[in-house]
Amino acid sequence: MKALLILSILFFVNPQSKVNSDQVLGRWMSEGKDLEVEVFKVDDRYAARIVWFECNEATPRKLAAHRDTENPNPKLRGRSWLGRVVVDDLQFDKADNEWSGGNIYDPNSGHTFKSVARLSSPHEMVVRGYWGFEVFGKSVHFSRVEK
Repeated sequence: MKALLILSILFFVNPQSKVNSDQVLGRWMSEGKDLEVEVFKVDDRYAARIVWFECNEATPRKLAAHRDTENPNPKLRGRSWLGRVVVDDLQFDKADNEWSGGNIYDPNSGHTFKSVARLSSPHEMVVRGYWGFEVFGKSVHFSRVEK
C-alpha cells in the first residue's frame, strides 16, 4: 500500500513544478540551428530578441543587412532583424508552469501571433505561436546555449 501511494505521488507530481520564472532567461538556439534568441526580462514580463540567424540566400548579406521588409507598418520596414524583439509581453503563469499571454512576430511574413513558452527541461524550451486558439499554431524547439 505504501508503494502504491508513493508511486501515485510520483506519477502526479509534475517534474517541472518548481520552475523558477527567471529560468527561461538566457540564450537559446533553435532545433534547426538557424536561429539564436536571447530571452530577457522587462519588469515582470519576458521578451526575446534575435541575436543570430542563418543566412541561406543565393547572395549572402551581412546579418545586419537583413531588414524587416514584410512589416505591415511601412515606417518599420527599415529595421534590422538583428537585435529585433520577436517575442514580447510574456508573463509567467505559476499554475501552468508556462510563460503566456505574449506575442511572437515572424519577420519572414510580417505577421504577429499569440505565444506561449514552456520548458520541457532546464535546457529545452518549446515556443508556440498561434492564431486564436493554441491548437492552431506552430511550435519551435530550442536548446539552451551554454556559456
